[in-house]
Amino acid sequence: MLALVLLVALGTGPQDALAASTGGTAVAPPAAAPTPPPTIPAAPGGTGGTSVVSAPVFTGSPYPLSPSGWVFPLYPVSHVAPTSWWSLDQGVDLGGNANQCGSHLRELAVASGTIVREGLEGFGPSAPVLLVDSGPDLGRYVYYGHAAPALVPVGTHVSAGQPIAEVGCGDVGISSAPHLEIGMLPAGSKNPLDMPAVGETSHETMSNLSSAYRTALAAYGAQRAAAARARKLATTRKG
Repeated sequence: MLALVLLVALGTGPQDALAASTGGTAVAPPAAAPTPPPTIPAAPGGTGGTSVVSAPVFTGSPYPLSPSGWVFPLYPVSHVAPTSWWSLDQGVDLGGNANQCGSHLRELAVASGTIVREGLEGFGPSAPVLLVDSGPDLGRYVYYGHAAPALVPVGTHVSAGQPIAEVGCGDVGISSAPHLEIGMLPAGSKNPLDMPAVGETSHETMSNLSSAYRTALAAYGAQRAAAARARKLATTRKG
């Protein structure tokens, strides 16, 4: 796995008001109304003309479902390093813009499914593996490398956008800086230990991530705009 060496803190906003890394307060995604299940075009190779219906997004998900069928896996998006810092490996390496980890950078389920394993060689003892049960990637395994701790036990069914782990602090597995390596096992894999080769599925993962990232940024921008309007209205009423 490629290590991310992230040195520059980028931008501030409402999601950036976090406690210091020692003794800080855990970051909890804001509550949100349930998102109705959208219809997503079938993945290539599916039955002709058939659409896949995604499961509802987690009630507390900070982001909506993207056109790729994924929810972006890191929260808050304001702490995520820009895409120019992401890199392809067995999956995709990405992380915080200032080495955020632990409660300062949570990992979310990209889709609904079941956590079937925690711990992968090279990725640390807490790395969750999600067996997706909805959307275009139904039946695929998605792994979250270098996570610590896991927030849900093996066997838990989770919804898209639900917190499942935190980005591990320090060296977790074969790594030298806090980050997430997220990847998909090849289609048809029956064993969550059948890890992809470098580049085998990482471009698929990058495509899904990029779509989910754009959706998350748009949602974050809308939240900031709404907050600014609310502040302006409150100021006007006081005046």
